[in-house]
Amino acid sequence: MQYRAFGNTGKHVSVIGMGGMRFRRDMYAHGDYSRAVAIVHRAHELGVNYFDTAPDYCDETSERIFGEAFRSMDRDSYHVSTKCGLWNARTSTEARKMIDQSLERLGLDTIDFYNMWSIKTLDEYREFLKKGGVYEGALEAQREGLIDHICFTTHLNGEDIASIADDGVFEAVTLGYNAINFAYRQKGIDACAAAGLGIVTMNPLGGGIIPAHPEYFSFLRQGDQSLVVSALQFILAQH
Repeated sequence: MQYRAFGNTGKHVSVIGMGGMRFRRDMYAHGDYSRAVAIVHRAHELGVNYFDTAPDYCDETSERIFGEAFRSMDRDSYHVSTKCGLWNARTSTEARKMIDQSLERLGLDTIDFYNMWSIKTLDEYREFLKKGGVYEGALEAQREGLIDHICFTTHLNGEDIASIADDGVFEAVTLGYNAINFAYRQKGIDACAAAGLGIVTMNPLGGGIIPAHPEYFSFLRQGDQSLVVSALQFILAQH
């Protein structure tokens, strides 16, 4: 596994992380998380040290799955990212409840990366940052040592992402970026890199579109490598 410095956070993360959004329902619906936990452990054994989850994923079980997995993992060997959306909280008090809930579910004392979740408009960005809002609650938790780094996830275009990066509010970003939509977000990627933000890309295979259309995306293929590996290398070649 390759590892890279994660912006200016001082942390190093695996170039491939694990997202906790798509555990199959039969892996958690009956309260037995063992098969899902085994997947987390296998990813960790293969060198993955960045695990991303959220309070709503998998019918509100994803954080619990990771929490069960983390019990037998050395805390210094992994980083965890979770989130809070405007549908979860609007005030600093509500945000603190979400942070405490995530800590309890994850079984941790500190969350490495806490995200303002799914910013789709600049108005939503401003809502997170309003006085007495979610960001303020995260800052207070950070001062108490409950959060290491405050970050954001977004579906904005590159220009709007760049404007947020230039504000210097966050330490990392998670955004959709792949061989299909890279032009739409490239300005944001460049601005985040210049500002020293850690950058996580979601949907690296375009939600399955790239491997589902191998002929159309054959231009991505490098030598004898599979199309999936080539598509991932397209992303890894950036910054």
